[in-house]
Amino acid sequence: MRKNRATILTLAGVLLISNVVLLTILVSTNMLSEGDVAIGKAAPRGAPVNLPVLKGGAILPANQWPDACSFVDQEEIKAIFPGVKNIEQESRPINALSIKEFAADSSWKESVRSESGQCLYSMRLPGETYSSTQFWLRIEAVADPKLIVSYVDRAALGTSTEDAGGADRCVIIGLHEGSWNCRKGPLLFTVGGQTTVTFKGMPAPAPFVWRDEVLPEFVRTIAAKIK
Repeated sequence: MRKNRATILTLAGVLLISNVVLLTILVSTNMLSEGDVAIGKAAPRGAPVNLPVLKGGAILPANQWPDACSFVDQEEIKAIFPGVKNIEQESRPINALSIKEFAADSSWKESVRSESGQCLYSMRLPGETYSSTQFWLRIEAVADPKLIVSYVDRAALGTSTEDAGGADRCVIIGLHEGSWNCRKGPLLFTVGGQTTVTFKGMPAPAPFVWRDEVLPEFVRTIAAKIK
């Protein structure tokens, strides 16, 4: 009898602890859901970015590249992230000289440097106390589309081919906090970023949701600017 009573008390204790744990999980889940961020859809607007017609293997010098920030504006970011605040953008220089080219000739050339070849966007999403979400766009090359295709295919960049809608081809670089390397016509570009938020209705961790759900919307926005 005492053994049965001890067993019953043990089971009751286990059930009580289980209920407490379950209640804690439910409360935590509800608290998290209040800060969940919805992902919108790409809504490209404005005029296309002016890119020259390049043929016969022509390569546009880096100092003639368009400003990377011209491919995504603040209203387009708001379409992807409803409720976003404090959007700021910064153009950054980029050096397009490859290691092989540098080894052949290390002298400085204006044509291999773009003063605005990369754009960094910082913003604050619902649930963040400061602007800790970042998105970036980097131009990799502007050249004859046939040359871009040959380069991407031979270089075998990335780990898997993805359909981002609008781009001619994209590959994911890295698996965890991956970035997307894409080509559209004469433009080869890469997009990436990071965030601290959780996303509404998405069971996967934020870095994977950013890679698989968010970045494709930015790719669609950029690709729509290239005619």
